[in-house]
Amino acid sequence: MPRLMLLLAEIIAFAILALVASSHFGLSEGLKITLSYLVAYVVPRIVLERSYGNSTTANVILFLLMSLLMFIGVSNLLEWTSVEGYSLEMPNLKADARGYYKWALHNYDGRVPANEVAFPGFPFMMIGIWRLLGVSVVWPLAMNTMFTLLSVVLTGLTTRRLLLHRTSFSSTTLVSSGMLLTCLLCFYLIMGISILKEASVFLSVALVGYALSSMSTIDEERHYLWRDIALFVLACLLLAMVRTTYLYIILIGVIVMAIPHWRRDWGVALAMVAIIVVSLFVGDHYAAYSFDRHAEIVGGGWNMQRFFLKRGTQQPYQDVMDFYFLYSPFHKFLMLPLTMSLQFILPLPWMMPGDDSTIANHVCRITYGWYLIGGIALFYYLFMSWRRSENMGAWAWWPGLVFIAMAYVIAGTANRYLLPVEPLFVPVVLFVLDRLREGRWRKTFKRWVIFFVILTVVALLVGLEVDREVFSKAFHFPSLRDYLHR
Repeated sequence: MPRLMLLLAEIIAFAILALVASSHFGLSEGLKITLSYLVAYVVPRIVLERSYGNSTTANVILFLLMSLLMFIGVSNLLEWTSVEGYSLEMPNLKADARGYYKWALHNYDGRVPANEVAFPGFPFMMIGIWRLLGVSVVWPLAMNTMFTLLSVVLTGLTTRRLLLHRTSFSSTTLVSSGMLLTCLLCFYLIMGISILKEASVFLSVALVGYALSSMSTIDEERHYLWRDIALFVLACLLLAMVRTTYLYIILIGVIVMAIPHWRRDWGVALAMVAIIVVSLFVGDHYAAYSFDRHAEIVGGGWNMQRFFLKRGTQQPYQDVMDFYFLYSPFHKFLMLPLTMSLQFILPLPWMMPGDDSTIANHVCRITYGWYLIGGIALFYYLFMSWRRSENMGAWAWWPGLVFIAMAYVIAGTANRYLLPVEPLFVPVVLFVLDRLREGRWRKTFKRWVIFFVILTVVALLVGLEVDREVFSKAFHFPSLRDYLHR
């Protein structure tokens, strides 16, 4: 009965989508939108249906998430075509999305001029779809929606793989809980359904996470290791095209996961490192970011200073960070508490990009889901990770080390680059929740929750004052921004 009701709800949802889309864009375009979203939903639905740990609860979570993303997606399509002269074929996109779309159109039929893009993989995918289905923004939007849904499903499956033999949760509970926690990452979801390369990066990291989780499972689950290697190859080649620099994040994961059982996993780890090296050379051939640029990103310099600490919207951060990218490595290391705090708290919930106040931008600024996941994960690192009996293994150190490395490299001012890593904290969170359910750590956790909530609220209030000068204007005292700017 529950599955029958779910099927009925799915039929009703897509019927409503067809009616709404047809009423705004015409019957032909409305059917294209409906069919594209139907494919975007059916593919992850089939993956989930054929996986261990599938349940009605997990399917309901996937359906509700798809319904939300469809609503936001159609709202975006209406926004992109609301100005006269713009259409589904030539939408009114902004910022990076406009650059990717124009580059793809320019290389497809030359109808518009375009600047070069650093990573051409995502526009190449758009061109490939257009050759099959015709030019429309609907196809890349649906593709990114499918990639985002697949990333959520894979996070649930990875959670089951990692924790089935480490916790008392059932297989179905782990999958559905992993998916549900990932759904709390609103910024992650909204960036995933934008006309950007983020969805491809999300899927790649999720595939790698699922493949690497086999190194932490019991031997009975390693019979199909060749499948994990195949997924790993696919993910690395996709990253080589869409965001080469994330291959270094994958390299960190391979090293961390191989250390505990290096006698058993050294062969697999070496094969994965070789795949990463080949992918880096592929990316170096196609992407504008060469190996020299990779070294500059890590080392800093004036280019990084200009790009990541701009005047205007980032003036408050520049006042705090000063000439961060020109500092010595040791100086940057000493600033890690500050840069990690910035990276954790950004983007501030009230900050909208420019004057853009669309539904998608309002939703993506709901960052409290990340605060919840990050806060529980931080409890694990501070209190549980160093206890042998309470340690979940090497996995937790992969996203933790990446978090530290990103804060060091980009000064914590671009949380968008951390988004692909955020779901990797979900298994850590569920590991903590399992221990709390068993009655352990409850008193310490209650104290931590109080401390963490107070600390987060204070950080947000300080951010509000630095960004908007709210309290200094209300109570007529010198602003914190002026103090920092001295």
